[in-house]
Amino acid sequence: MGSYDFKAIEEKWQSRWEKNNSFHAADFSDKPKYYVLTEFFGPSGKGIHLGHVKCFTPTEIIARYMRLRGYNVLYPAGWDAFGLPTENYAVKTGEQPVSVTERNIELFRRQLKKLGFSFDWEREVGTSYEDYYKWTQWIFLQLFKNGLAYKSEGLVNFCPSCMTVLSNEDSQGGECDRCHGAVVQEKRDVWYLRMRDYSEKILAGVEEIDMKESLKESQRNWIGKSVGAEIIFGVDGAEEPLTVFTTRPDTLFGATFMVIAPEHPLTGSTSITNSEEIIAYKKATATKSAIDRGAAKDKTGVRLQGVEAINPINGKRLPIFIADYVLMSYGTGAIMAVPGHDERDWDFAGKYNIPIIEVISGGDVSQGAFVGDGTLVNSGFLDGMRVDDAKEAIIKKLEELNQGHRTISYKMQDWPFNRQRYWGEPFPVVLCNSCGYVPLDEKDLPLILPPTDDFAPDPSGNSPLSKLTDWITCTCPKCGGPAKRDTDTMPNWAGSSWYWLRFLDPNNSEAFVSQEKLNYWGAVDLYTGGVEHVTRHMLYASFWHNVLFDIGEVSHRLPFKRRMCNGLILDEEGKKMSKSSGNAIDPLEVIKQYGADAFRLHMMFIGEYEMNTPWTLQGIIGVTRFLNSVWALREIVRPSDTVSDEHAFELHSLLKRYTDTLVDVNPGHTVYAAHNDFKFNTIIAAMMTFVKEIKSSNWITREEYRQFLIMLNPFAPHITSELYELVFGVDIMTASFPAYDESKLDVSYIDLPVQINGKMKGTVNLPRGIDKDEALKVACSSFSITDEIVKVIFVPDKILNIVTKRAL
Repeated sequence: MGSYDFKAIEEKWQSRWEKNNSFHAADFSDKPKYYVLTEFFGPSGKGIHLGHVKCFTPTEIIARYMRLRGYNVLYPAGWDAFGLPTENYAVKTGEQPVSVTERNIELFRRQLKKLGFSFDWEREVGTSYEDYYKWTQWIFLQLFKNGLAYKSEGLVNFCPSCMTVLSNEDSQGGECDRCHGAVVQEKRDVWYLRMRDYSEKILAGVEEIDMKESLKESQRNWIGKSVGAEIIFGVDGAEEPLTVFTTRPDTLFGATFMVIAPEHPLTGSTSITNSEEIIAYKKATATKSAIDRGAAKDKTGVRLQGVEAINPINGKRLPIFIADYVLMSYGTGAIMAVPGHDERDWDFAGKYNIPIIEVISGGDVSQGAFVGDGTLVNSGFLDGMRVDDAKEAIIKKLEELNQGHRTISYKMQDWPFNRQRYWGEPFPVVLCNSCGYVPLDEKDLPLILPPTDDFAPDPSGNSPLSKLTDWITCTCPKCGGPAKRDTDTMPNWAGSSWYWLRFLDPNNSEAFVSQEKLNYWGAVDLYTGGVEHVTRHMLYASFWHNVLFDIGEVSHRLPFKRRMCNGLILDEEGKKMSKSSGNAIDPLEVIKQYGADAFRLHMMFIGEYEMNTPWTLQGIIGVTRFLNSVWALREIVRPSDTVSDEHAFELHSLLKRYTDTLVDVNPGHTVYAAHNDFKFNTIIAAMMTFVKEIKSSNWITREEYRQFLIMLNPFAPHITSELYELVFGVDIMTASFPAYDESKLDVSYIDLPVQINGKMKGTVNLPRGIDKDEALKVACSSFSITDEIVKVIFVPDKILNIVTKRAL
């Protein structure tokens, strides 16, 4: 029997799903709810890419699976549509960003439907839509009214290419997240959100959200919680003392110098006798990003002549240096340097011939800093104490002297929130000469982004809106006097910091979400996206959601219950695939040649979700053969509505494997996350093995075929929908996922040892009796084998030994 007509079948079912609104998520259904979400799309004119397919296909499979399990599934799609790429395109072409955005969205929408993704399109939202950013502005007003948004001059990351302020999260590695150009430090009048005040609550969410430990650790490191003490050093030559934060107050007797950030106010003291040298160093520092300053191996600095610090515990006078590795934004912008027990301080002391004092026994400070635990020495009343006891004793003493106190510091800073660009949400505040910053009345929202044909910042880096004099001039909502609008716009992160809530109630014009719908749907059960957003979007999302919880606008503190991050798609040289790099593959071309079902299966078969996956079309022919075999099985169906004894073991083993690998549910309809690491390649391999067994029997009962089609449906929805209708006369979406019978099972899976070039690499869990070719496919994807294979030694159910060309 020949291959099936995938083009006609896919077109038929995609048209029917759209006409019938088949994936509608009903509010207040009696079914248990399941909210699955992947980070919404940033629509570009280049359309979807392979990364989108890898990222969204797993949640698409989960959404269809959970519907079959009897859940009311919310699986929405939307557009993160305010962004610099669209604005940059508008600057180059003169085309209105709104037109560019709508064209890109329509392209994405059409392509996504070609993949058969089961989105509830009725809930579609876009951050640049007026009825959406009305509520982004409303949330900003709540931040402002609760003292969590403030305007201040600050030293911020600035991208000279994009001409806009960037947050630390937007400029990791010292480069702009968008254009990848070098970031510099500039003083700007900036809107800040008090994100640092929420450090502890965000940290609590990190611990509670179900995600890999590596993802949790990256967030903990970014937040950077440190428990220690603030210590006050008097300064001879200045009116104000120096306050430092340290996690090692026990080493206070070992402090031999102080270091302050070049931006510290003390550098302006009139007592300094080498001001010209200090000013020159500060100018050189201004060209470096915060990341570059902290990462530089060669620590540079200049001593402040004419001022000295005084150690509060022993009265010793300490030289004060400025150095670019100390940042004003971290701690207090000043540190006490203990070179005997800090490697950075030891290097600096050696370079500038500063004394090094041992205060923790156990090392040789003449050879390098000792950073281990030990007993206090050369430390007066602390001598003989262990480190932990000494910390408590010194803090108690400082508090008695009013020279310090116990405290907690966080590395994460307040969020610089304004951008000098056009394509973003206008700030719903005005600046009044009499009243200061005044919020708009909520009934006047949204403040519409005004039309213009000039989308470029001015030569000073001010927003394009600064050129719109008529729009800027307004009256104060409070006193009625003359006022001016803010000409910056919010960052593109604003609209993405709460969008999962709007999906619950996208058409509500009276509130950002109704409490009834919020209480029904609750937190997102499964949230997936890029690993690069773990220390960006995830932190912003947690901050906004926590604020909304604290002011009583949402009823649950956690926005998401589980977070997973997808790996990248790599080219044959191991480089990230992207259309800008010229190494991308158009997903629509793959669909055109092989069909959406084959493409989806192939993408899930070639690599695990959270691993980087080398792209290859090798193997997709095997997938198409598999689908043709599934199509052909209808010719050997026996008219029996039971599972045969001959096939019971294979079928129930497959069912168990399937449900153990995906999100499973217990009889109480509570979703739990056992084993569901999206290792879809093992499920696909098991389904292929099952079909081979059936083909060798040359018959299958109607019930066996029915259950198998249901299992395959989330992966390949078009062919299975067509077959289910042909054989059973109804829509497969009316079916329920079958349950396995434990009594029919035996030990059906094994952990097959895998050797690569003579070295044991681990095991892969596979169906007992799997053949060499299928075992090899799973092993290659699990261990990311891309080298040419020259030899395979396979002992069924015992071992797989792979020799690659590299070993020869």
